Parts: sequence; structure tokens; C-alpha cells
Amino acid sequence: MKNKEGSKSEMFLLRLTKEQKENIFKVVEKSSYNNASELIRAGIDKELNLQIYKDNMDFIVKELSKIIDIKLDSFIKSQRKLNANNVRISALNTYIMGEIMSRVMGDELHAIFMQILESGRVKANYFVNRKVEEISKEELLDFYGIGKVYRNE
Repeated sequence: MKNKEGSKSEMFLLRLTKEQKENIFKVVEKSSYNNASELIRAGIDKELNLQIYKDNMDFIVKELSKIIDIKLDSFIKSQRKLNANNVRISALNTYIMGEIMSRVMGDELHAIFMQILESGRVKANYFVNRKVEEISKEELLDFYGIGKVYRNE
């Protein structure tokens, strides 16, 4: 006897409990399967496919990882460019602000601006070089200059 795919089918003896046999016939009645043999073959096919999938899981994971790396690589490059542009813009804004302070308001205010700028740079470097978990809430509040106001909350 040949199956739907044209392959010759072979007889296979299968022992089941009475309950399993009854459940198979109940499922056949409620499903699109024509008979118990079709249901059992479908179940065997599903299990075999699952085992093949499990056997190839490492390969599949490696291939997916490669695809993800390729996609992420272009994203990471774009983020680096964006970050570099933001740093350039920030540096330019800081330089322009210093020039404005110097030319419009005189050397005294420019000197104060430069002190503030140096203090901000020192604070920023202190926090950038630390792990987030090591920074206390009070330190962050102080960094943003609002720590004194909200310290007792």
C-alpha cells in the first residue's frame, strides 16, 4: 500500500491501553482526520519533526545569531555616528557659549563660565567611569544640582 507521498507504507504493530485507544477514536470523531491511522501517523510525523528540529537547534541558533549580528552591526554603527555627531554639537555649543560670555559679558563672566564648565566636566567624568549600580541616589541628585533641595524626601 502506498501513502499520499507515493512511498510504500509498512505495517507497524502498536500496543496501546484501552483508554489511549478510546481517546484516539474520540479525537478522530472531532477532528479532520478520516481514521485513527491518519491521526497516529500525524502524531508520529509531528514528533519526528520535533526531534529533527531539536537535533538541529544548535545550528539554527548559530545561524540566527549570525543574522542578528549582521542586522545589529549596522544599527550600532549608526548609533556611534549619532553619538559622535551629538558630541560634536555639544562641544560646538559649549565653545560658542564661552565665546559669547567672553565677548558680550566680559572676562569676569567668562572666567566663571569656565569654572562651571570644568566642574561639570569633572562631575561627568566621575559618573561616566563608574558602574550604575555603585552610584547612590544622593550622588545622582547632587550631580544634577537638585540634591540639596530634595535631600530630606
